[in-house]
Amino acid sequence: MHEFSIASQILDTAREHAAENDAVRVTHLEIEVGEASHVNPEQLETCMDAAKTDTIAADATVVVETATPHAECACGWSGEPDVAENALVYAPDLTCPECGERIELAGGDSCRLMSLTVSDEEPTADSTPTETA
Repeated sequence: MHEFSIASQILDTAREHAAENDAVRVTHLEIEVGEASHVNPEQLETCMDAAKTDTIAADATVVVETATPHAECACGWSGEPDVAENALVYAPDLTCPECGERIELAGGDSCRLMSLTVSDEEPTADSTPTETA
């Protein structure tokens, strides 16, 4: 399951940013998963919960949002490709609906950490994670 590897990489990035800011914990992580990224958002969320155990992000709120694929063609067409719903299953050969040439995805094909919130305060026994915007 490559989602666990991705979750571990995201947590490594969060730990690095926390260390750079002298933070003692990560309280919130927002992740964007492109529908054409070959990453299952639900599996990633489950893996994040497992991977963050006993880390600086153990109590962090994790929000996983999906991004719709966007493609562009040399002819000037841009928009959502018709076969994007199959992108998790296989890498489709995307063609332009205007000219029939191959189109390239310009978005919605990656998985990335969009934002994180850190704290320089140690968690207390009665504290609960809070979500920030």
